Amino acid sequence: AEKFRSLVKSEQDKIISPYAPQGATRDRLLDLVKKFQRADLIRTTPYEEYNNLSLVTVMNRDRKAFNNYVPSRSLSPDEAWKANTIRPVTRNKVISIAAHLTSSLLYPQVYAQNDSDEEDREAGLVMRDLNLWSAEQSKYAFEFLKGVVKALIDPAMIMYEGFADVKRKIKEMKADGSYTLKEIQDEAFSGFLNLLVPVEELYISNVYESDIQKQPFLFWRRVIDYGEAKVKYGGLSDFKTYVKPGLKIFYSDDRSGFYELYDQNLEGELVEEVIYYDRYEDLELRLVNGVLLDSPDRPMQRKDKRFPFAKTGYEVMGGTDFFYYKSLVSKLSSDQEVVDTLYNIVIDGSFLQVMPPGVVTGDEEIGSSVVIPGAVTTLAEGSTFQTVKTDNNLNAGLAVLAKVESSLSESSTDPLMAGLSPAGTPATAFQISRQEANAKTMLGLFGKMIIKWVEDFGTLRLSTILQHMTVAQASEVTGSTTRLNFRKFLLPPEEGSAGKSREIRFDMDLPEDEVGSRSRSFKIMEEEDRKGSSIALVNPDIFRRNKYIFKVQADFMPTQSEALKKALNLEAYDRAIQNPLLDQEKVTSEFLLESYRPGESEKYLKQSSSPALAIPPGNSN
Repeated sequence: AEKFRSLVKSEQDKIISPYAPQGATRDRLLDLVKKFQRADLIRTTPYEEYNNLSLVTVMNRDRKAFNNYVPSRSLSPDEAWKANTIRPVTRNKVISIAAHLTSSLLYPQVYAQNDSDEEDREAGLVMRDLNLWSAEQSKYAFEFLKGVVKALIDPAMIMYEGFADVKRKIKEMKADGSYTLKEIQDEAFSGFLNLLVPVEELYISNVYESDIQKQPFLFWRRVIDYGEAKVKYGGLSDFKTYVKPGLKIFYSDDRSGFYELYDQNLEGELVEEVIYYDRYEDLELRLVNGVLLDSPDRPMQRKDKRFPFAKTGYEVMGGTDFFYYKSLVSKLSSDQEVVDTLYNIVIDGSFLQVMPPGVVTGDEEIGSSVVIPGAVTTLAEGSTFQTVKTDNNLNAGLAVLAKVESSLSESSTDPLMAGLSPAGTPATAFQISRQEANAKTMLGLFGKMIIKWVEDFGTLRLSTILQHMTVAQASEVTGSTTRLNFRKFLLPPEEGSAGKSREIRFDMDLPEDEVGSRSRSFKIMEEEDRKGSSIALVNPDIFRRNKYIFKVQADFMPTQSEALKKALNLEAYDRAIQNPLLDQEKVTSEFLLESYRPGESEKYLKQSSSPALAIPPGNSN
């Protein structure tokens, strides 16, 4: 309402909307307006956790820092010559940590428990394979990579998990050039979804509740193309009647009515999509441009009744159960500011030393053309030109710069872990091992945050799999019986499976007696031999009744890096090369050559030849 009043310049601008809901729909919309204003206030309120800055301010500042935002140069000639650069230390730290954590993708292990409270390993393996299949279909690997980077930059990383079955109409061409309309599944918007939700798009209800599943309500607000909205909601009557691109509907308190207004931010081609989730009233409502498309009491579509979001961040805030986190970029912001200031000062000082300013005494006026190489300038009698000695101490600036960059490494990772060799004397094996241990400690904390997020996201995906993958797609009547048809799921071969693909089939008609089960098993074995694949038959009803737990066990740092192995080998070579008790050829091959040329040491070693035994004449036997 406040935004509406600020946009309206006169009473004539208020255009009464044809969308005028009454009763329960009107009451629901008014309730949503109040809750949205409350949620929007959270985003703009300054917090002590962020040094009395608002969430939006911190988020914009950190994104600029990661993107190496460089402000425009000053228009003043006295200031325009100064260096205006950004040293990408923070960005390099973010990329380094993200590379370490995503070097091996995190897929959770699945443990299944049947009705008898016993572990069901076969069901756990099937659920694991279904999870891998859904991850491949939803491009989870790429989204996980982007999510880790976002967790290092933003106050929170939030990912949506869900399932959609969206249809669209296409024109199927005929041989004579004509076409017929055909409805197909829109692959771009259908299937399993894992979408990164920007922090500014998710409106929360309690900033001091860190568990997103305990939030009373959530708003997911975003701007999408009208064509996308039409594909998703085009079948709903209110969308066809009232939703127009660029035209939003507001409720005005002073008139107690609904009005429509053209929003220039939507550019005449976009619409505002808002999805409201309510935990206590069990609601999931969709609004487009202010039009409520659903029944005011539409329940949450997930059977587990959980919010479809998983959240994590870089470091938790201390002292309170704050919803948002301290990002790595925010943690390094103060040191990054000092680095940029010193870096520019050192560059400016170098400019002054290379081309110092000049001073003219006397009546002559001398312009900058005097400093052009080869130029000849005649000065009036009594006029002199000399440079100004600035006495810049660049070494002091460089020393402080190195100290601040060391502080940045202490808060994130050592340069060696980013693949950067330290300048000067090569690091010893002990130094490298200590640096790796420190880096492992720093990564371990953030790694545990990521592990918790993977388990939370996996729990959501588990429920979605049971809700959508174990249900029949169609049914057919055979004689007097009705048979349910389920989808088949094919997975490519994995390591250690002898190149066999895996196929999962759901079937309600599996035999329960021992004889029938044995007979069916032999048929499946024959089919596996014929196809060269592994086939799993699953009763979907029993499969759904099991309890599943997702657990992740990951070590984000190798026990020994290549740099550490090389340093240890060279130290061993230095100590063993003069030891007469050791085989010097093997010492050289394994500790020296293999460190530089793995697998090629043989071609660098001399061929050893044993002299033939001399046999005295006459002793041929």
